[in-house]
Amino acid sequence: MLPHHYLSSLTLAERLHRQKPEVAGQIYSPEMLHFLRDGVIIFPQVIDSDLLDRIDADLDALPRLAQTSLLHGMIGIDGKVDHYEARVLRNLPKLGITDLRQAGPGLKLNDLHRYFDSARDLAFSEPIIRFLDELFGSAPALIQSLTFWKSSEQSLHQDFSYVHHHKRLGHLAAAWIPLEDISDQAGPLVYYKGSHLLEGHQFYDWHQGGILASRDTDPQTAAGYGQYLETLIRQQGWSPSIYLPRRGDLLIWHGALIHGGTPMGDPSLTRRSYVCHYTAAANHKALARHRVGEGVDFSEPPTLPEMMRPRSLPSRLVSAAGRRMQQLFREVRNHA
Repeated sequence: MLPHHYLSSLTLAERLHRQKPEVAGQIYSPEMLHFLRDGVIIFPQVIDSDLLDRIDADLDALPRLAQTSLLHGMIGIDGKVDHYEARVLRNLPKLGITDLRQAGPGLKLNDLHRYFDSARDLAFSEPIIRFLDELFGSAPALIQSLTFWKSSEQSLHQDFSYVHHHKRLGHLAAAWIPLEDISDQAGPLVYYKGSHLLEGHQFYDWHQGGILASRDTDPQTAAGYGQYLETLIRQQGWSPSIYLPRRGDLLIWHGALIHGGTPMGDPSLTRRSYVCHYTAAANHKALARHRVGEGVDFSEPPTLPEMMRPRSLPSRLVSAAGRRMQQLFREVRNHA
């Protein structure tokens, strides 16, 4: 995909804001205009505390539940090689990790919304869906969710280069939900306001003018990406913003916003957070859709043992396997 393909795939809201800002100002909410200008917006204290309590309880039970056969091979780990050799939660005890707070930076659990109602309900929280519906002009669809215990310490990047499981690349946004108050020593999120407003010549060339990274990308090209973004930031005079949220806050960013995870000042501190990527429902490449309130989930069924595999995945975890998971979680919490 070339730069002009991306620019032609932007949402109507963004195209109007770029080309006819006076028209956009008459159509869209002040919050949307703020987002279109900065590429990011923060909503203080809009996430329901009861919902956060529910996901806390599920996450606290994960290390113990990971030792059962139920979760074997179901939830992957994507972190730094020097920290994690295992690819499934069941192997955590082999690494000497019995509490995820013991893990180093870079640990993230993929797509917990596929397994737990609390994670799915959080991904489809009303403030998120309402805002994204205005941005996309249609029901938002969840592409993936990532759950972090500590800072990712991930270098500066733009999501669209890596997250492209949708037809219109410009229809991409992410929600960053803190699960606790975040300290400035915990490796907080850093981002650059206005860095989403790229012109055609400002995209990084991954291969022959293409703007998407891939597993086949030349290592030297991949290594030059972060340096390129840092040079672009200096040229444009963009200033860094550090996100130090409280539990209950919500940040939504544009798919082209330059951002990353800062280094941890105190390795013992957690930075528990939940990050979700979304596109418009009509632009998702998957076929199977499951309504979740005013949003759409395209998740595939979990990889369950054959005897537990449901015939189909309903919009919520109401299958026998899902009920068994929830029962086991309750038992683990009650005996903790």
